[in-house]
Amino acid sequence: MTEVQEKIKVFAVCGPTASGKTSLSVTLAKKLHAEVVSCDSMQIYRGMEIGTAKPTADEMQGVPHHLMGFQDPAEPFSVSDYVALAGKVIEDIRARGKNVLLVGGTGLYARSLLKAVPFTENSRDDEIRGNLEAEFAADGIEPLYARLKELDPEGAEGIHPNNMRRVIRALEYCMVTGEPFSKQAKDSKAVESPYDGKMLVLSFRDRETLYGRINLRVEQMFADGLLKEAEDYFKRYGTPGQTSVQAIGYKELFPYFEGQCSLDEAKENIKRETRRYAKRQLTWFRREEDAVWLFADDFDAPADLISAAEDIARAHFED
Repeated sequence: MTEVQEKIKVFAVCGPTASGKTSLSVTLAKKLHAEVVSCDSMQIYRGMEIGTAKPTADEMQGVPHHLMGFQDPAEPFSVSDYVALAGKVIEDIRARGKNVLLVGGTGLYARSLLKAVPFTENSRDDEIRGNLEAEFAADGIEPLYARLKELDPEGAEGIHPNNMRRVIRALEYCMVTGEPFSKQAKDSKAVESPYDGKMLVLSFRDRETLYGRINLRVEQMFADGLLKEAEDYFKRYGTPGQTSVQAIGYKELFPYFEGQCSLDEAKENIKRETRRYAKRQLTWFRREEDAVWLFADDFDAPADLISAAEDIARAHFED
């Protein structure tokens, strides 16, 4: 009889941007003898610390954080790359007798890692699809098919240039997952997850409170030097094209650098796009049926929120 391997327990602290995940997770890590594995698709990049709200050394408070700032912004990186790297990091953490906290707001990464869900089930994004359909309505299929040939030559060969639905679907898949659409058949077979995961989603019942925190964070980013960081990126990499520059806080500043808008306009655009992103994150995490939600504005004091989160995490690790 084949021995059943015990699954690795992972506790995830997820939620929209500016909800307080970093502070909560650092406190939990100290209490639970844990290390943090980042679950953020933009914090992986080097040289983009401020715009991606990467925790500072002071904010980490000595707690080891993994999978941050290791990837060259010009190099491609996919969800399957993340799952593979995170798996190695988690094994190492457990081998050293520590618990694992998965922390971040990229739902695609969290779900793909914890549940081993086939990428075909994770590869839909209504906003991206809507933008592609709008491009088709404005410019026809040719530019979209040309883009697909650049992203996935093999996949484009198997799709007729006039098949609008399949061209858009293939592009959506490539843009959401970072993987060629032609590779999706290999990833479509479900596998058993090696993890016993539990997800906590941190948010606010009052959406305006969250939006206010987002606006304050953007102001703080500029105070911390976001403009210089984005300018350095622009000088090094030129016109936006890499996945990395899709990070909010960078792409909105390119028009300013090119004289197409004022700095105040660019700043307001960053705030608006970040609020929209938070709304999309909330929509994603609502799909996680097993997630436990904690709303920070339900608690009278931060210590009460921490205590509630600790109880949930400790019960998971000790179960």
